[in-house]
Amino acid sequence: MGARATGAPLPTAAVHVGRQPIFDETGALYGYELLFRDTAGSTAADGNGDAATTRTILAAFTAFGVSDLLGGRLGFVNLTRSFLVGELPVPFDPGGAVLEVLETVEIDDDVVAGTRRLAEQGYPIALDDFVWSSAAEPLLEIASIVKVDVLGLTWDEVMTTATRSARHGCRLLAERVEDEAMLTRCTEAGFTLFQGYHLGRPQTMTAQTLAPGHAVALQLLARLSDPATTARDVEEMLRSDPALTFRLLQIANSASNGLTRSVSSIRDAVVLVGLQTLRAWLVLITLSGIGGSADRLGAALTRARTCETVARGSATVRPDVAFTVGLLDGIAQSLGTDGEQLLERLPPLSDELAAALAGGRGPLRTLLDAVHGYETGDLAAVAASGVDPGALAEAYLGALAWTNRTASAVG
Repeated sequence: MGARATGAPLPTAAVHVGRQPIFDETGALYGYELLFRDTAGSTAADGNGDAATTRTILAAFTAFGVSDLLGGRLGFVNLTRSFLVGELPVPFDPGGAVLEVLETVEIDDDVVAGTRRLAEQGYPIALDDFVWSSAAEPLLEIASIVKVDVLGLTWDEVMTTATRSARHGCRLLAERVEDEAMLTRCTEAGFTLFQGYHLGRPQTMTAQTLAPGHAVALQLLARLSDPATTARDVEEMLRSDPALTFRLLQIANSASNGLTRSVSSIRDAVVLVGLQTLRAWLVLITLSGIGGSADRLGAALTRARTCETVARGSATVRPDVAFTVGLLDGIAQSLGTDGEQLLERLPPLSDELAAALAGGRGPLRTLLDAVHGYETGDLAAVAASGVDPGALAEAYLGALAWTNRTASAVG
């Protein structure tokens, strides 16, 4: 039994998002504006605002997780016209984010109606770099925060915009506060939120994540357009793409505020996120320009399938849970981390699944160790697991064939 070649590592990608702090009148941290970053130091987006917004949302809510990125504070997310009028979905629930109407958006009836619809759904609305005009007046009836560029306008323009906005009960946020004198001046003028280099420069955050394959994302998106599609159907499609599965789990983590129910399988995560919300996320993923190569899925898929097949002959481990632990273990290896560290980036998992990933004892971990032993040719580990070596070899070879078929189907 020699070492097994289980395929190249999964494709990973560095993702970046900028965040600039926003403070209130007491000096307390109020939130962060989330900013597009194409690389660790670049803000270029080829003039495509939709792409910049999409990548910022994906980075903030999947690669990092809003709890880690925002620390319980509000995140201010810029929205382009496509998001405001409903051509592109806002995939996260109200509560943790303020939606900013960019100053470059041409205000018309569709924009006003779309912004009002988002506000009625519970999203706080901010007007970015706002300058008062009669055309913009309808948005003041919807917004709760108005952001004013106090450096880019004359002080008369600042005061006109501030006065008009305050009449509608909007909270005033001073942007580009660059010294103490301007901070004092804005405070005296009635501003209660502040952002600028004097208070804090943007910080670029970087994380490694897996790059999901567009083929599976597109196929799944099409499947979700069918009202007869079930969580089981979605699970079957997700099983062919570890990277997309990992994104789903991170999305579930973002959606799990106050969650008491644990996640023990892919289907649990699908149910937690919900099919409609999942469809919204998939729209952004397929438009994000982040692609993966199907021929590099081997190691994690083969391990997951082997665990599942062996579990079918066991009375102590559920096959779907076994598949999930093998997949997550393979993902951890691909990201250069271990199962215990990976747990910090996922929603609450079942005790059984979390313990197995962290190396704790139990039937699920014993099965995973047996598969590890077979992959590396560790006869002692296989023997110690109590798993029949013949059954393990048969399961592994079958998993290799299944992986090859799967890779071909989605390539």
